[in-house]
Amino acid sequence: MEMQGLAGICVGLGTPEEDDNGNRIGYNKGANCSDNLKDLLRFLRRDDPQTRGVFKQVCKWNTVGKDLIPIIQYCQDDRNLVLNAVKVLVFLTMPIEPSSSDIWLQVEYLWGLKAAITLSDTIPVVVSLLEGPLENLDREAFTEDDWKLVQLVLTLFRNVLAIHDFSMLQKVGESASQFLSLRDRFLELLFHENKFFHYIFLGQEPELIVNARLKDFKVCGSSTSLDILKSIMKEEKQKKMKLSRQRNVVRHSQFSGTFTRLAMDGSKTVCKGNPSSASQILLKPHKAQKGPSKKILWDHERLPSMKDDILELLHDFLNQFLSGGYNDLMESIREDIEKEHHAIQNSDIVVFFQVAQFVTSFQYHKYFTSKPNMEKDNSQAFSDEYADDTSFKGGICGPIAASMNESMFLLVISRWQNAFEGLKVTHDYKFLSAAGALMRIMIRMLDLVLKLLPGDSKEPLTARILLYKLFYDQTDQGMTQFLLSLIKSFDTHKQTK
Repeated sequence: MEMQGLAGICVGLGTPEEDDNGNRIGYNKGANCSDNLKDLLRFLRRDDPQTRGVFKQVCKWNTVGKDLIPIIQYCQDDRNLVLNAVKVLVFLTMPIEPSSSDIWLQVEYLWGLKAAITLSDTIPVVVSLLEGPLENLDREAFTEDDWKLVQLVLTLFRNVLAIHDFSMLQKVGESASQFLSLRDRFLELLFHENKFFHYIFLGQEPELIVNARLKDFKVCGSSTSLDILKSIMKEEKQKKMKLSRQRNVVRHSQFSGTFTRLAMDGSKTVCKGNPSSASQILLKPHKAQKGPSKKILWDHERLPSMKDDILELLHDFLNQFLSGGYNDLMESIREDIEKEHHAIQNSDIVVFFQVAQFVTSFQYHKYFTSKPNMEKDNSQAFSDEYADDTSFKGGICGPIAASMNESMFLLVISRWQNAFEGLKVTHDYKFLSAAGALMRIMIRMLDLVLKLLPGDSKEPLTARILLYKLFYDQTDQGMTQFLLSLIKSFDTHKQTK
C-alpha cells in the first residue's frame, strides 16, 4: 500500500517534453508537482536506513533522470520547486550505512545518480542558487535562510563526491573505467563552476594584503583607504559641478544681449541674441578625421578590502595556498592550455593569467618590503647539477615556480602576441591587458631576485638565464621584437585614463 502511494507521487510529478526525434526539450510539471515533491521528501525521511526500500524503488523507476533533473533544468522560474528537487537529490545521494543490506546494489544505484547529475546541466543550475546568498554575504546581510541554502548545496556536492566505491566485479569489468571517467568529469564540473581563487582575489590589492602584517599597517592602511575615498569623492564632486554648469546654461537660455566673441586668431566678433544659441552657431566643431572613430578605453579602478582582519585572513590564505597547492594547480592548468584542451576558452585563460598575476604580485610585495632568508637560499645553491636551470627552487620564487618557469613565459608571450594580432577582429582588450600585466610582474619578480640575493646563489642564476632567453631572442616570436612592435603601434587614444 505504501509503495502504491509512492508510485502515485512519482507519476504525479509531471511528464518530460520531447521533440520528434525523442530529444528532451522541456518538462510539463503536474498540477500537484510541488506537493508531490514534499510528499517524496517525507517518504525519504521515513525510509529505513537498513533496507532503504524507498531509495531503491525511486532509483529503479529512474525518477531522478525522468523527473527531478528536468525540473531543475526547465523549471528555474519556480525557485521553491527547484529547491525541493535539490533536497530530494540530497536525500537520495546520502552515504550508505555500512550495516545496511544490498550494499552493492545501493552502490550501483548511487553511480547511476552520479551519472545522471554529471551528464546534465544540474551542477550549473545548483551553483547559480548560491548567487543570492553570496551577494547578501558581500553586503553583510547574510540570513539564516542563506546559510541553510549554502549548507544544502555543499551537502549535495559532498554526497556526490563521496560516491567512489565499486565492487570487485565492476573493477574487473568495463565499468571501472567508466566510473573513473565519471568521477573526473564531476570534479571538472565543480572546478569550472567554482572559480574560487579568481573570485577570492577579484578586486583585492596584493600590496595592501602584504602590508596587513606590517607593524604600522593601521596607520598606513587607514591613510591609503582615506586617499582612495578622497579621490573618488573629488571625482564625483567635479562631475556634479560640470553637470550643474551645463544645467545653468539651459536654465538661463532665455537671456539675451550683446557680447563679443574672441576667435583663436585674436579677431573679435560682436554678436546679439542668446549667448548659448549664438555660440552654437558661431563656434564650428572641429572636423572629424576620416576613418573609424577612436574610442578611449576607460579603466575601472579596484575597490579592495580595507578591513585589517579581512586583509590578514587573505594574507594567511595566500601563504597557505603557496605552501603547496599553488604550483600543482597552476602547472595542471598550464598544461591543459598548452595542449589546447577543448574545454579551455579564452575567458578561462584570462582568469588563469589574473590569478597568476595576483599571486606573483603578492609574492613580489612580500619580499620587496622584507629581506629574504639568505642562508636558506645559499644552502640550496647548485645542490643538483642536473636540475633544470629555468626552474626556481628557492624561497622567493620557489612557491610560485610553476608560473615563473620558461614554459610559463613562453605561454604568456605567445598568447599575448596572438591577442594583439587578432585585436582588430576580436577587440579582446581584456585578454591583452591580463597577459601584459602578468608579463610585467613576472619580469619585475626576476629583477627583484637579482637585487635581493647574492649573485652566486641559485635563484639569481635562474633569473639571469630566464632574462637572457627572453631579451636575447631576436626572432619574430621573441619578446623583444614584440615589444618594439607594441611601441611602434602605441596609440594615446586607446590608453586608460
